[in-house]
Amino acid sequence: MKTLITALFTSFSGIPRIVWLLSGVSLINRTGTMVVCFLTIYLTQQLGFDLKEAGYVLVFYGIGTMCGLYIGGWLTDKIGFRLVQMWSLCCAGATFIGTMYVREFWAMCGMTFLFAFFGDAFRPANQVAIRMNSDDATRTRAFSLMRIAVNLAITVALIGGGLLVKLGWEWLFWVDGLTCFAAALLLFIFVKEKKETPQYKTEKSDKNAQNNENSREKGLKNAKQNVEISAYKDRDYLFFVFLTLIGATVFMQILWTVPVFFKEVYHWDEAQIGIATSFNAFIVMTVEMPLIFRIENRRSAMWFVRLGVVLYGVSYLAFLLPTNLAVLAVILYMIPTSFGEIFVMPFSTSWATKRAGTLRQGQYMGLYGMAYSVSNVIAPLIGTQVISAFGYSALWLLMSVMSAAAFIGFWYLQQKKQKDIEILWR
Repeated sequence: MKTLITALFTSFSGIPRIVWLLSGVSLINRTGTMVVCFLTIYLTQQLGFDLKEAGYVLVFYGIGTMCGLYIGGWLTDKIGFRLVQMWSLCCAGATFIGTMYVREFWAMCGMTFLFAFFGDAFRPANQVAIRMNSDDATRTRAFSLMRIAVNLAITVALIGGGLLVKLGWEWLFWVDGLTCFAAALLLFIFVKEKKETPQYKTEKSDKNAQNNENSREKGLKNAKQNVEISAYKDRDYLFFVFLTLIGATVFMQILWTVPVFFKEVYHWDEAQIGIATSFNAFIVMTVEMPLIFRIENRRSAMWFVRLGVVLYGVSYLAFLLPTNLAVLAVILYMIPTSFGEIFVMPFSTSWATKRAGTLRQGQYMGLYGMAYSVSNVIAPLIGTQVISAFGYSALWLLMSVMSAAAFIGFWYLQQKKQKDIEILWR
């Protein structure tokens, strides 16, 4: 136990204070994700939508996140990360509170789009803020700290949300809205804007400069190209984002269809679903930082991403077990998918920020975040339609196949551009 505690505290060492504050903002904000966690159940159980209608509402959620990430990334490059985060939080809070008064299908689609739009405009600004306030030695752990804060908040949201449903659904909307306002207030008081001056150099070019001026000039030219290239013209990055989209679509079933599976097949209530789903967040929260601290420089980032998507695919096979083994199936699902998340998300985020350079960070991170927002369109749409047509078992098998495809794609990307990726990762 002493060794475990020592490793846990050591893994947090060296992370800048501002990153802790930014993670605290995410912690408070993401505590208010109760509506999102239970949105499918709310639409079907409380509003009386059928599964297909609920799937279409969730499509608007995904479109909202996609638009929010694009606009949020663009605004971050224009006006800075602080203002974008503050205004997105305030608008999201107001929209959450307004959503609880909506009952009609199209109105619900519109409000879902709005709270998704404002909520996810926050993300690229937050990621750029963390990137600007960390260095190469702490960046992956800085993103891991932010994710720990998010998973801690989701754990509270899942357990607390399941309990609040018993008091009334309106409690979820009020808590979501008020936590957004609280996060904006914390940001306003403690976090200041920081500008980063472009530095057209790389560590490798600095080393070469000591002995070879021509190598230095070549390194400067490559660094400038990396900084100035548009994310939408960076083919390798676009392929990486596409593969991230596939992996995210697989993972996001934990949010959109797995809770419905627990409800319809295992016949669990909301409190049981919240506790079971929060097991994922608990594993990530307690394991990710010490594990990342130990393995960060052992292998390439893409190696860990590939391992993670494999674990995604394996985890869904657990749901093929008989229903009388429900508890065992949930354990066999949650452990691999949680470790898959630990490997995929911080390493892919760190790789993306490194690829972004200096001048187009908002654009790169917005595009990266759009992979997850598009997955919030595709994941519920694929999930609900496959379930309606073929059943849950077909969905779990499809997710495993998609994970295998993502693994092959990441492997191909690393083999095709291995030298370029190694330079960028250093």
